[in-house]
Amino acid sequence: MAATSTLQIPTPESATALLSRYLAEEGLNEESLLQAVDLIQQRTEVFLGDALAEAEENAGFTSACAAGCGYCCHTLVSVSPPEAFYIARHVETAFEAEVRDALKARVLAYAERTKGMDGGQRYVAREACPFLREEDWFCGLHTARPLVCRAMHSGSLPACKKAYDTRDATVPTNTMAVFFENTKAYMSAYVSALRPRGVMVYPVELSTALAVIWLEPDAMGRWLGGEDLFDEARIPVKEVVRTV
Repeated sequence: MAATSTLQIPTPESATALLSRYLAEEGLNEESLLQAVDLIQQRTEVFLGDALAEAEENAGFTSACAAGCGYCCHTLVSVSPPEAFYIARHVETAFEAEVRDALKARVLAYAERTKGMDGGQRYVAREACPFLREEDWFCGLHTARPLVCRAMHSGSLPACKKAYDTRDATVPTNTMAVFFENTKAYMSAYVSALRPRGVMVYPVELSTALAVIWLEPDAMGRWLGGEDLFDEARIPVKEVVRTV
């Protein structure tokens, strides 16, 4: 007899209610929004820790992921605009000036080089995420990484290696759908809680969104004011489905 699950899985409705209540209490501005993203990331870490423990106990699933394993870091990264602003702030504040400037230049070059490429094309071309460190394949953005990256858990390192070595993104790799429920819930919450407040929210490609933030003057203020700032970074719906 299967054990009864006690996992509290976020739903779009519960996540939206949580974010809406927070914004109603704190107001919508740059600092409150970035704080909301930080809180959502903290809640995500707790949820995924519980989900991994339950998957191992009840389904026999063990994550094969570890630091230095970046096989899945060679595809399109889908984020929400709030996450992109959060990551942009992290880059500006977490690195020394020389490292920060080099990293920003690398992100901008990647955004230009991969313009128009979908996730599969980036995978075949082995276009590594610009935050993946070349020397050791460690994530240079680990503490601020987006929801979709946090949800990625493979149960088979050989399958990931085979997919990478053969440049075949269709090689099946076992995972657990529950890991992505949190991502879907909060991605939906960003849309449902912010659009009624006049803010344009939809899935965007990380590097292109960062390029917009760094190159457009007063990007946050204009976006919060209702300007559709991220159209060039918008991800088609069919590609979003593949990434989450």
